[in-house]
Amino acid sequence: MANPTIAIIGLGLTGTSFGLGLQREPGNFQIVGHDKNPDASAAAKKAGAIDQSTFRLHATYEGADLVVVAVPLSELEELLGHLSEGLQPDVLLLIVSNMLAPAMEIAERQLPDTVHFVVGHPIVAGVGGSLSPRADFFVNATFCLAPSVHTDPDAVQLASDFAERLGAKTFFVDAQEHDGMMAGLEQLPQVIAASLMHIFASSASWEETRRLAGRSFAQATELGNSAEQIYAGFMANRAALSLRIDQLQRELQRWQTLLAAEPDDGESAHPLLTELKQVVNTREAWVIQAELQQWDTDSGLDTLDDQPGFMRQMLMGDMFRRKTREE
Repeated sequence: MANPTIAIIGLGLTGTSFGLGLQREPGNFQIVGHDKNPDASAAAKKAGAIDQSTFRLHATYEGADLVVVAVPLSELEELLGHLSEGLQPDVLLLIVSNMLAPAMEIAERQLPDTVHFVVGHPIVAGVGGSLSPRADFFVNATFCLAPSVHTDPDAVQLASDFAERLGAKTFFVDAQEHDGMMAGLEQLPQVIAASLMHIFASSASWEETRRLAGRSFAQATELGNSAEQIYAGFMANRAALSLRIDQLQRELQRWQTLLAAEPDDGESAHPLLTELKQVVNTREAWVIQAELQQWDTDSGLDTLDDQPGFMRQMLMGDMFRRKTREE
């Protein structure tokens, strides 16, 4: 019997790191990869993230037992439309997106009932380091999973096994709740970055000011994605993002009030200094936790029953078990 096949569609930072992470140790599966950019496919193959690259999309997922989709949300609708007719029955489709609810809606609209899908969002571990594909990129990372209510539990378990193989920790979430948090954690910083860039670039003094803009300004205005990708994410999550912008406006007014307070000649600290100390201490504590991936409460981290179900055994066998030396 041939080894199971994992197809990875989208070989950017996430997809290539998936392939490298899956192959940190020998396994009983082969990985086929595809990216619309041939250079990305070639780079992933050269790095050892995939065993085989395919130019034709259909050839990538034809006969695959597990299909991982790691493309921008703006491309997902069209891609799943192409996939819908060629996926074999009972295949698991793991869709990676930082916006879970919109991705789930697209999947429910485009995919046939014979396909099981789980939407996931792996949170990049730590707060520093190089943003280049690595085998340990998702080690100790939180891997959010949001299955459809119709997804077979064995398929959900397989998605959890996939995350575990990468060294990540599975975290089952409600898609809407997740997206509400991401509106503040990922999208609001992009709004702030775009606002800062616009404030200065649209001013009459930008020709002179830009010479003084250094590392701090560059980091503060880093958007991370193309305008099209950011637009798609904003529009898909605009209700939650709008609430976060309202929250930010109130917070900026609070800081303006703190700044306007006159210094006290007495022994009490200025309220602005008190607030800054608290913020600095809170962030430093979070950075340490994020770098170590050690949190005070892990009660939300959860996996399903470790006993493999019928569908999981039928489709995948022992895909993620390690090869022995004799093999």
